[in-house]
Amino acid sequence: MNYKEYLDIAKKTAIKAGDFLIKNKLNKKVVLTEEGRDIKLELDRETENLIRKELEKTNIIILGEEFGGEISSKSLRWVIDPIDGTANYFRGLDQCCVSIALMDQDKSKLGIVYNFNNGEIYSAAEGLGCYLNDSKINVSDIDQKNKASITTGFPASETIDSQYEFLDELQGWKKIRMFGSAALSCAYIASGKCDYYAEKGVYLWDFAAGICLVEEAGGNAEYSLIDDERYAVRFSNGKL
Repeated sequence: MNYKEYLDIAKKTAIKAGDFLIKNKLNKKVVLTEEGRDIKLELDRETENLIRKELEKTNIIILGEEFGGEISSKSLRWVIDPIDGTANYFRGLDQCCVSIALMDQDKSKLGIVYNFNNGEIYSAAEGLGCYLNDSKINVSDIDQKNKASITTGFPASETIDSQYEFLDELQGWKKIRMFGSAALSCAYIASGKCDYYAEKGVYLWDFAAGICLVEEAGGNAEYSLIDDERYAVRFSNGKL
């Protein structure tokens, strides 16, 4: 299958969604739910509706964060996160983006991560390479942990032991970054801005686009279910 046409559709859709979010960035935001560390805005739902309206024209099923959809990995499906980094968007921070992926079974065939705050569009499709706007990008060449940067998210865990395990994993890295957006963390691995991304408890729509970005940029993407819906992920430049 040639994914170039789908990539163009996804890119145009992401830009349209990003324009909508920029337009509403300074407006008062309606909070629908706020549980634990998670926050849901009315704009999350409005943006996903906008994205769905465009992608439904392809007659491919859709899985989205806000309205669910086909979870089975046995079919071709769009996987979308209308605002990855909603908490950042709510507080006026720029580490948030629109994320759109096309997956075939459990493989990511194309990915778009659009940081609408600075105009950075990360895009990739199987066999076509990975790009930041119009420039081809690759993962970093760093192969020593003490010279590398890791990006992660602090796990919302109930046990002290797992928190200690998490802190132990952070030892030895030169720099530690927490951006509050899984999709952007993946994009930063693909572009060589960071070297390793590890996190537990993320959902497929958080990182689906990032799989294709990182793999097409020459890196490795590993992910496995830890319960019915959440994943543990490890994305890297392939040298660490």
